[in-house]
Amino acid sequence: MMMEYADRGDLFRYIQARPRLPEGDARWFFQQLILALDYCHRRGVVNRDLKLENLLLRSAADDPAPPGQVDQPRSLHIKVADFGLCKTAVTSLPKSRVGTLYYMAPEVLKASADRPYDARLSDIWSVGCILYVLLFKAYPFGTISDRDNRAQREAVIRRIASADWQLPANAAVSPACRDLLTRILRLPMEGIMRHPWFLEELPEGALDFNAALVEEQAADPPRCEQTQEEIDAILRLAEDELHPQGMGMGAGGMGPGGALVGLGDPGGDTYAYAGDSGIDGEIEELHAEHPSLFEEGLGAGPGAGDTGPGGPGQRGPGGG
Repeated sequence: MMMEYADRGDLFRYIQARPRLPEGDARWFFQQLILALDYCHRRGVVNRDLKLENLLLRSAADDPAPPGQVDQPRSLHIKVADFGLCKTAVTSLPKSRVGTLYYMAPEVLKASADRPYDARLSDIWSVGCILYVLLFKAYPFGTISDRDNRAQREAVIRRIASADWQLPANAAVSPACRDLLTRILRLPMEGIMRHPWFLEELPEGALDFNAALVEEQAADPPRCEQTQEEIDAILRLAEDELHPQGMGMGAGGMGPGGALVGLGDPGGDTYAYAGDSGIDGEIEELHAEHPSLFEEGLGAGPGAGDTGPGGPGQRGPGGG
């Protein structure tokens, strides 16, 4: 098997290695991610585990920075990797609680057999969390510095379930950026792609590229030697391997629940994967003790009363 080589590591390591990104550089990465996700959604594929570690970087420059030096953002292209939890439109609506806690949408946190969710919207939620990290080098719903600290884990779960987040007090971003941040967790894709902040410095023709590419591929589909039945069987085997034991590789190495070194925190941070018995158990216990947290609907976060460009986004089935 031959695969494209992403020679500049991943976005998590890139952000760790430098101070906070300037707003324009954060937008450059964000634009690439949105266009990549828009292509996937147009092809009927949802990712369900978008995060910094799964965004690989490839140098687009003729003279990339030498090893050990940090590349300039505008010389880097994002490649979305790890589709191990992805789902296609030909199958049923997602019902599984999968992904990485810090990027997980409330409807995924609340998912069950009788409460499916629209994974396109949960992907956009994850992208909103990524944008927050790109701009502020912190997670919007807090972190778990000690994975054995139940109170910390419960606090993060509660904040996600109720969409309890705020912009940092010292958020030095433009009004347009602030406007998008206060809406992105519930905007549909078209609302994001029409937003003035997203459109700023966007390369000419970028908005039309995906539609043309998908149309071209529909007219001349890539050849596949495997039948749909064979592909479905492989996907079922892969899902059996991944769930319920979700293990993740990241900047701090791999461990139970995917323990990683945190952004800008030499003391360490914890990534909690759905499927981790501790996280899943605490979610179920919180559900039993505080059912209102898991009822239909979602707290809107900052700017709750506004609609913004593209109109109000709907979080889709399953609440949130």
